[in-house]
Amino acid sequence: MTLKSKLCSKKGYIFTYEAVAVVILFVAVFYMGYFTFTHINLTNQEQKRDLERFEKANLISDMIFKDYLFPSEYYKNDYHDFLEDVAVRHYGFKKIPGSYDPILVYTKNETLKYYIEIERYNSSIIGLSTVSDNISNPSPKYLLRNIYSKEKNLYTPTLLDYFEANQTSQNLSNGEILYFAINGSSKIDSINVSSTLDTNVTFLVNKVPYKLSLNSTEKVSEFEKVLNTYNDTSFKSNEVMLLNIQGNSLDNVTLNISCNDTSTFYILKMKPYNVTLKVDMAQ
Repeated sequence: MTLKSKLCSKKGYIFTYEAVAVVILFVAVFYMGYFTFTHINLTNQEQKRDLERFEKANLISDMIFKDYLFPSEYYKNDYHDFLEDVAVRHYGFKKIPGSYDPILVYTKNETLKYYIEIERYNSSIIGLSTVSDNISNPSPKYLLRNIYSKEKNLYTPTLLDYFEANQTSQNLSNGEILYFAINGSSKIDSINVSSTLDTNVTFLVNKVPYKLSLNSTEKVSEFEKVLNTYNDTSFKSNEVMLLNIQGNSLDNVTLNISCNDTSTFYILKMKPYNVTLKVDMAQ
């Protein structure tokens, strides 16, 4: 049976309940559709802005990582010449690809909108103050709000040093690289290697592999056969990479480098670390 109930206005218009219900339903559907469209549109716009902020933060992160390549220009002149020789001679560039220079953050006087963090790494003990006069801000200030993080595995200095001597002993751990040079006409007489425990190790010396069985007694390495032993007119750096120590109980091995006369030793040690960069996305 058709519903006969009607509504009558003061002006005499007559509406059926069915008509009123249809109008209410239409308005409800319209507003639901409108609000759904508006919500989706606003959500899409916010997602687009978030994506743009992420893309911008990612681009800024890549630029900062590039700016922090090692070595920077903030090292003493002769030591910087040694570092540049290392980069050019062993990597083909004036800066080492995939590296991080810890000194740069201490040269920034503005409030930084990024923060660099390296797990289990202490830059204060690697010798920055010895090889540089440019640490102008030992406690930089930071401003970080909405943070974007990016991590890279980068070669990072573990020792920066130079000194007068006729010999030096350097410890090397798994994956660590020693670069060294002598200044003057001195000749490297020998490089002996030892370890606190019996072990087998693999070195890569100026791209030449060496496998040695070691114990607490120093062993002649014969690395001298492939080294740049003279440095008459310019730096000629050498690379000694410790590829593997057999077994997990031994932390490092010791290299004892001896010269025939007192010279200036230039030392750089590097090792891969996970470097995390946190960028303020609000910038």
